[in-house]
Amino acid sequence: MCDPVIGLGILSAGLSIMQQQAAVRAQNAQIAFENQAAQQQYDQQVLQTTANRTGEEQQKLLQEDLIAQTTDLANEDYENRIAQINLGLMQERAAAGQQKREANLEFLQGRGEIMASGRVGNTVSSLLADYRRQKAAFDWATDRNLAFVGAQGKQEKRSAAAERAARITSQQPYLERIFLDPLKPMMRGKVKGPGMIGFLSAGLSGATTALSAEASLGQAGYTRTNPGGGATKNWFGMYKTT
Repeated sequence: MCDPVIGLGILSAGLSIMQQQAAVRAQNAQIAFENQAAQQQYDQQVLQTTANRTGEEQQKLLQEDLIAQTTDLANEDYENRIAQINLGLMQERAAAGQQKREANLEFLQGRGEIMASGRVGNTVSSLLADYRRQKAAFDWATDRNLAFVGAQGKQEKRSAAAERAARITSQQPYLERIFLDPLKPMMRGKVKGPGMIGFLSAGLSGATTALSAEASLGQAGYTRTNPGGGATKNWFGMYKTT
């Protein structure tokens, strides 16, 4: 039969080990919960980062499409304006040429009429010289007006080119914002069981409890040897004088 005091020490040691194991299980459960929460937070950060990057890529594509559309429209409008300016210059040159041909024809007709009249002398020479001066003045004015029209056309072309460049540069490429990958959480490892130190601590605690119980019984007048004189042996195998 096991000594009750020793049994009390063993029981105390067992309870200590059980408490340590329960504390380890509770601590591991808390660690598992914290690790799970950290993983969930990391997963959410990854999803948010992916969504942000996707949004930036879409914004960049939209801006690129807008730049392409703006460039195409600006080029098309520029080509149309240049074509209109060139057409206007061609019409002005054609009109000037027609006017000069008509003026030359009028000069030739006038000279022919003078020559056909049979008149001679200074009067005829003066009339012919006057026709020549009028034709020369008309040709000079016509060429001058045509030169003004050409200069105006060049200026309009420069203005059209500047407006085209301004429309194209009004849309700038989209600068994507950079989103870094979230840091992976550092998972805590689970705590091991009591181990050798825990068992030694439990054994020391049990021995301390047994010794304390033995000392308390001794102070209460209990002894392991029968002192005689009517001492009775109680259930834990010790004697006390009644």
